[in-house]
Amino acid sequence: ENGRADFRFYHASMNADTMAHLSLENELREALATDQFVLHYQPQIDLRTGSLVGVEALIRWQHPQRGLVFPDDFVPIAEDTGLILPIGDWVLQEACRQLSQWRSCGLNHIRVSVNLSASQFLDPNLPDRINALLRQYGLDADALDLEVTESMTMASPADTIGSMNVLRDNGLTLSIDDFGTGYSSLAYLKMFPISTLKIDRSFVKDIETDRNDADICDVTVLLAHKLGMDVVAEGVEDQATLDLLREMGAGQAQGYHFAKPMGLEALLASSLIGH
Repeated sequence: ENGRADFRFYHASMNADTMAHLSLENELREALATDQFVLHYQPQIDLRTGSLVGVEALIRWQHPQRGLVFPDDFVPIAEDTGLILPIGDWVLQEACRQLSQWRSCGLNHIRVSVNLSASQFLDPNLPDRINALLRQYGLDADALDLEVTESMTMASPADTIGSMNVLRDNGLTLSIDDFGTGYSSLAYLKMFPISTLKIDRSFVKDIETDRNDADICDVTVLLAHKLGMDVVAEGVEDQATLDLLREMGAGQAQGYHFAKPMGLEALLASSLIGH
């Protein structure tokens, strides 16, 4: 993993790490087989109206012994082992199933954003699988927003453009997540059929005190608008930050100021769901 023409001394911790990795892989397979995953939802708010316009679906693992496990603790291993594809398929299906239930209850204004892994995004069968899910649950394509990270898009820009065009031609919308962290090329960005840029929370959280962060957010909003894109600011934690983003012209925001990611029952019980 660290290159050739090198050596490492063996240490007992290497074996322990390998066994822990193998154990977690086996537990992930069991989690898929026994339906241990759940989705939590973080509300996305329209800054012009204050209303709920969508939610970001975030996977959690309800482990029988460890309790609620967050993605950072299992997604890297899922990616290494190829389990990220069936896990990603589960997220898409669960999001569509939930959207269908909301539609049947009259909640037609809620869209769901789903994060795609790199292997999912470049899988040529992805559009067909999504279309099959939309048909199965009676959903329009614009009910679902697909998020890809900036670093994913720049890993292979030519493949990215091809994949994005196929998804867009199927009526799906696309967002770039964590914008500002992946060294985007503007030459490629203008060719991506993207509807939304999501400003990474690392720039948003300090805009009150860090002039550089404030300028980055301001310029990103301007850039997005010039390219005909919407903007979602992530990581909004207080009213002052919200006011600055609104002055900059950001259209939507999410963060702890509105709500933490929450389970389905908590979301339905919140005051946000009725707006």
